[in-house]
Amino acid sequence: MAGLAQYRRFYREPLLPDTQELGNRFQPNFEYLASLEPDAILISPPAHLNLENKLSSIADVIKIPLFGENLNIWQNLEQLTRKVGELNDQQQQAQELIESAQTRLAVIAAQIARPVDPLLVVEIRDDRHVRIYGHGSLEDMVITQLGLENAWQGPTNDWGFSTLTISEAFQLEGRFILLHPTYSQYSTDSALPTSGLWQHWLDDPPVSIDVNYWPWGGFFSALRFAESLKEALENT
Repeated sequence: MAGLAQYRRFYREPLLPDTQELGNRFQPNFEYLASLEPDAILISPPAHLNLENKLSSIADVIKIPLFGENLNIWQNLEQLTRKVGELNDQQQQAQELIESAQTRLAVIAAQIARPVDPLLVVEIRDDRHVRIYGHGSLEDMVITQLGLENAWQGPTNDWGFSTLTISEAFQLEGRFILLHPTYSQYSTDSALPTSGLWQHWLDDPPVSIDVNYWPWGGFFSALRFAESLKEALENT
């Protein structure tokens, strides 16, 4: 797998014991990958399509789109899970994972506190901009599966988010859910920007979530976000 170093910054529990590090997700070590003689290589378009020609000279390339504004994320994750199960002759385990994710999300949906307002899931990018998650994102999929409403119905990019100015974000109506990724300089509430625009949040603090999941991951990431959202809403 590529990108494991970044993945570990989000999720600190041990990964698969036999996982080999291929380097950067967008610049993998092609020679090392070829030496492993893989049966197949999985990529997620459109992000990695520029690597397809080089990868196809090593092994069959399987393209599975996961995230994006016009995609059904749950169906895509099911497809990915089943494909991995098929490639490893573990179809039953793949189906059990899908069913267990559905069951766990249904349990969380029955337990989660229901906010009065729809949710706005944002991440601070700098002291003037935020990233807001909508259609085509893991976060939007989870919110929908939990029976909650995402207030951001605007356009999104291939990764399921848009970038707004602080002024634009503060004009939106909804309950802000603020993500704190470990890689961000705004990784805690105490690190919020101090400009006057941010005083709005001091009067009505957002619900904060420490990001302990891979934002473009699969069912395990979805469940970790759902659990974190449930806990955060309980504590407000």
